[in-house]
Amino acid sequence: MGRRGPLPKDPEALLGHRARAQRQRAEPAAPSGPRIPRARAEWRPETRAAWRAFWRSEMAGVTAAVDLPAIGRLFAMYDQHARAMEVVGKALVVKGSTGQIRANPLADLALKLEGSIGRLEGELGLTPAARQRMGIRLVQPVRQPTTAPETKASRYAHLREVAS
Repeated sequence: MGRRGPLPKDPEALLGHRARAQRQRAEPAAPSGPRIPRARAEWRPETRAAWRAFWRSEMAGVTAAVDLPAIGRLFAMYDQHARAMEVVGKALVVKGSTGQIRANPLADLALKLEGSIGRLEGELGLTPAARQRMGIRLVQPVRQPTTAPETKASRYAHLREVAS
């Protein structure tokens, strides 16, 4: 769950001491060269690919060396969640200790991991709302339409022709 209260104002709209405080916030820097920490060998290939994609993104420019353990923990949870969901996908229910049918315990683990992942993503600014709360702005060009959008003919167009 995020912080309470309204979302912060746009930094350009701030006045007084709040405007000065906003100027001190970190802006994401462009990823600097090939300095990508090594992914853990035991991770799945998809997790390792996501790890490399994170370190090539603009968000890597905001991270500090002290953030590395938390980021590593996040990707380890991504990996655990993927492994748990793979097993749950094969067997949603299992036999319990007395032979009764019950939900797979890994489904509960996956649910707990999702909560932990969401909290850690919020703390690290990996969601749009978290970035806005932290004052991080990712600069990406806005795609402009190349042509005017096609419009459907009005269902009353034939009446306008008759009235004219």
